[in-house]
Amino acid sequence: MKRISFPMMCVILLPLLWASADEILIEPNRDAFVCDCDPGATNPFAGNQFLAQGRISSCFHRTYISWDLSDIPAGSTIESAEFRIYCAQRDGAASGNMLYFGVTEDWNENTVTFGNRPSHTEEGVVILSEWPVANSWHSVDVTDFTVDWFSGETDNYGLYCHSQYCTAMNDCLFYSSRVSVPAYRPKLVVNYTTSASLDPVTWGEVKVIE
Repeated sequence: MKRISFPMMCVILLPLLWASADEILIEPNRDAFVCDCDPGATNPFAGNQFLAQGRISSCFHRTYISWDLSDIPAGSTIESAEFRIYCAQRDGAASGNMLYFGVTEDWNENTVTFGNRPSHTEEGVVILSEWPVANSWHSVDVTDFTVDWFSGETDNYGLYCHSQYCTAMNDCLFYSSRVSVPAYRPKLVVNYTTSASLDPVTWGEVKVIE
């Protein structure tokens, strides 16, 4: 057997990349609902422990909700995001669609009303035809919205939750972020990955043994 030495050889390994997958549950930093039949009121009829979406009598309830994404590490890749909200009460028969828009103006959960409601965009609207039943979680895929908020592509003013084509009473009463039982509060469930690299490794001398 012959030993061959290469004392002047220097080998540098390129950085190795690896990805870590994580899930985070984020409670809203603000939420409220408004009604066109009481245009000057915030959270009319139900109080601030609830949010409402749909039609009751000839009135339409609309909810606004947003989340602070700063707990997601910078540089992460958003893989999926789901808005989950608990339906405490359901009135009427299912008809029409539930709509979810991106809000394009700032708003205050203590003062937002139908009369001063912020604007929204119809671009990327999520439309659902299936309504939740009472005492169940309702889920909405909001991945595209969350990706744009996190990247800074759009300003993060949250979601506008409305409905259309409700031919009769069809209203959902959801628990808000102020409900006394934390487990029933709305949440944004985000799955994301982060990338990291290992430091390059250098050998000043590599010996090859035959």
